[in-house]
Amino acid sequence: MKNKRRLMGLLMVILCTLLFVIPAYAKEAESDGSGEPEFASPDEMGGATVGLLTGMPFEDMISQRIPDIGGFAYFASMPDEVLALKARKIDAIFINNALIDFAAAHNPDLVKMDDHYLDSNFGFAFPKGDPQRDVWGAIIDRMKEDGTIDELWVKWMESDDPNKSVPEQDWPGNAGTVRVACADSFEPMSYYGENGEMMGFDVEILLNVAKELDLKVEFTPMEFGALMPTIQSGKADVAIGDIVITDERAEIVDFAPYAPAYFTMLIRNSGAETVEDKSFLQNFKDSFERTFITEDRYKMILQGLGMTALVALSSAAIGLALAYGLIFLRRANKPFTNRLISGYNALIAGIPAAVILMLLYYIVFASAKFSAVVVAIVGFALIYCSRAYGIIWNAVSAVDEGQREAALALGYTESLAFRKVILPQSESYYTPLLFSQFILLLKETSVAGYITVLDLTRAGDLIRSRTMEAFFPLISVAVIYFFLTFLMTRIARKIDVSFKDKYYNHKIKGVDE
Repeated sequence: MKNKRRLMGLLMVILCTLLFVIPAYAKEAESDGSGEPEFASPDEMGGATVGLLTGMPFEDMISQRIPDIGGFAYFASMPDEVLALKARKIDAIFINNALIDFAAAHNPDLVKMDDHYLDSNFGFAFPKGDPQRDVWGAIIDRMKEDGTIDELWVKWMESDDPNKSVPEQDWPGNAGTVRVACADSFEPMSYYGENGEMMGFDVEILLNVAKELDLKVEFTPMEFGALMPTIQSGKADVAIGDIVITDERAEIVDFAPYAPAYFTMLIRNSGAETVEDKSFLQNFKDSFERTFITEDRYKMILQGLGMTALVALSSAAIGLALAYGLIFLRRANKPFTNRLISGYNALIAGIPAAVILMLLYYIVFASAKFSAVVVAIVGFALIYCSRAYGIIWNAVSAVDEGQREAALALGYTESLAFRKVILPQSESYYTPLLFSQFILLLKETSVAGYITVLDLTRAGDLIRSRTMEAFFPLISVAVIYFFLTFLMTRIARKIDVSFKDKYYNHKIKGVDE
């Protein structure tokens, strides 16, 4: 009977997956780039929803140009914006000249408008008042004068060469190491390339400057919205990745400009004709290859899976040890200690996991040179500790007081009675629940990418940013989490059954059931 239920469950999962797959690939057609834009000018965009990258301070400027705008939608990366635009979730993307040319070239059903906004420059960001900004700026100015910047622009923006590369760090690095916060999904400016190497126009300029200064470069890839907080918190010396200089940004960081920048709108090409209609199997095969095979992108999924396991297991182990420590402190029954523990639990319970991680990374440990992985482990350990403490304390409190009194009567100390008598008897109550909380913790690690940890979810996001496709990256991450959760749930059930068999299923001799 159990096997039949499992088979039915598996068939339902396969059926649901097919319901997603077939509509996505059955009728995929490519545009020839002909037709007319949906909007001829901003005057026609009344009621439109415009996509912005997180951290872009342009709402007022756009609203002045389009007074009756419908609203704004915010995205972590440019590929997410493109997918939303193609799916008609938004009506336009407000984007700079470097990204819009790339997006339009790779998506013939999208086209850019002629209107320009905010003529400015791309720039490397430095902490406010950092003297290195002038040192780097002088070298960049020289690269502009001798034509190096122009050559690199042609290489990364206009060349169709699929084998682009950046210089290897083959210089001694005697002057030390520069920590670089780098946006990781902004092709062709800065993005993850083959084998996890940072690539792009910005990256090559930075490496050229670092070589001249004899500095080794330590890249920390992250979402665009995290660049400015990372610089402000002192976690990086330089921030790069398609950063356009604005007055608002210049108030909090200093910039070394290196190339002209402006903004415009990317919109749908409503009248485009289709030139190709691939079969379902061919679309499925091509998408699979782009997601997993090209540039060995499956390795990024495996790397993310390993990081997720590391963070979850380490956090659970540390959190459980801390929880036992809180239990012993609570049993001392000191009013001050009890209030501290209650306050800690209330604090952890009242703040979302993502916010806890960002508070630790950008504020609490801002001046410490801890890696994002260490901060993530600390954050999730604090979360798991709070939950484990509550579970264990309730289980311990459920043990009859007579057990303690009997142990004391036999000569046990309070501490020994707790460790040898009370705690073992409560194990059957709290151990299965601790496994359930670990399953929850495992899924919560999906927010570790907020502080630049390359976990499983973040790996899927990065692949999606390269392929401009959502299906396979998201489905692969979902399937992996599903099977991890399923496996841990089965283990938790077996542990629960083993405890019940040990403590409750005792048979009385001579009595038939």
